[in-house]
Amino acid sequence: MVGTIAKPGQGTPPPAPAYFFPALATLPAYQASNALRPRRDGLTMLISRSICLALLPALLLPATAFAWGDCKFTAERATSVDTSGATRIEIAARAGDLALRPSTTKVLAANGRACASSEEILSQINVEARRNGDVVRVYVEVPDPLEGFGNVYALIDLGIAVPAGIPVTLTDSSGDMTIDEVQVERLTDSSGDIIARNLPADVEIGDSSGDIRVENAAGRVQVTDSSGDIVIEGAREVVIPSDSSGSIRITRISGDVRIDNDSSGDVSVAEIGGAFELTADSSGDVTVSDVKGQVSLPPKD
Repeated sequence: MVGTIAKPGQGTPPPAPAYFFPALATLPAYQASNALRPRRDGLTMLISRSICLALLPALLLPATAFAWGDCKFTAERATSVDTSGATRIEIAARAGDLALRPSTTKVLAANGRACASSEEILSQINVEARRNGDVVRVYVEVPDPLEGFGNVYALIDLGIAVPAGIPVTLTDSSGDMTIDEVQVERLTDSSGDIIARNLPADVEIGDSSGDIRVENAAGRVQVTDSSGDIVIEGAREVVIPSDSSGSIRITRISGDVRIDNDSSGDVSVAEIGGAFELTADSSGDVTVSDVKGQVSLPPKD
């Protein structure tokens, strides 16, 4: 099903769809105009940091959807598809924040708000959900490359309700990401922070830049990262083939922890039920405590 396109408007946008973000309708408008959000994709977002931190865990709402003070043209986007009998879901997102939460039905529903520097660019931003046999595909359409004069930008902050029990493959280009209780098996991200909670199965994460935080994963967590801190609190097993920069903190793992190559940054592991192995470490302190199995560290220079 192709996503519906709402009529774009200028200035302050209407509230986000109550269907996906019901609590947003109660948020006073003045609360969304305080702190300055870092520039991303040529767009400066205004957002109250305190409000975001308080409401994000409950709503799983992309942060920038609260305040779009510098967004010249906005429009809502929505799409849905029945996933009954599907064996895999593939999601391809683009610039913008992304929130995945569990759906209580067999319907995958995506709601969000597109933002662009011109009406022409805005008309080319859309989200679609299609089914091909037993595979469901959700993808964002954004004009590429962006052309125009001055400050040119295009992004969409998106929330997706994902039915339980179907493996998800996720690709994202930029923006922060929040995942809660969704069976994401493979995640590839270019930039932006990642928070993943209560993952029900094994997950493999590949990230270029940005912090990664995984909490209470039921299975094996594998992370390959270029830059940014890694925090994993609660999993069956952890494997980090490589980490170029940033600190690593791992705790409450029932099985083994293995780090093949850590280029720079401190490493801290604690409450490990199995063995801990660090094959190579170029720089930074290594702290190990409460490891039940064998500890293997590289020789010091």
